[in-house]
Amino acid sequence: MSVKITPNGEQLVLQQITKLEQDLKQVRIDKNIAFNACGDDKLANPNFHKLEQDERILEERIREIQHTYKTAELIKFDERNTEKVDIGSIVKCSFEYPDFTEEEVYEIVGYGESNIEENKIFYDTPVAMKLIGLKMGEETIMSVPSGKVKCKVLKMYSGWDEVEIL
Repeated sequence: MSVKITPNGEQLVLQQITKLEQDLKQVRIDKNIAFNACGDDKLANPNFHKLEQDERILEERIREIQHTYKTAELIKFDERNTEKVDIGSIVKCSFEYPDFTEEEVYEIVGYGESNIEENKIFYDTPVAMKLIGLKMGEETIMSVPSGKVKCKVLKMYSGWDEVEIL
């Protein structure tokens, strides 16, 4: 199954690939230096072996991301959906726990964009999956480690500039 990616996510993924390729280039330079430092006795140089491992890990990570990117479904939208929660929506929810209630604002994002510090959650996470398709005023029940939580969509925004600080 292919992932969904927005134009912003596409930029972030391409930046990530570029960064990983730069890291790989540096590892290869360091590996070459380590090889030349130990001469023919590379088996005796633990740094050389670590750099070989790092090289393989970076190559594999680049291949994984490139494959995901090449098979991704590009999702474009001219404006955010403020009627029904979907990828690109910015939504304010109340979470009713047994002991307290809290409000959170999340943006539902595509592949490569999630950042919990910025309240951007990937559309395939359990919270986002429960929210997608809901309209303002609608509720859902989410399972969390401490039990069940009632979640209600309070408001939807067309941009972060509209979001009032909680």
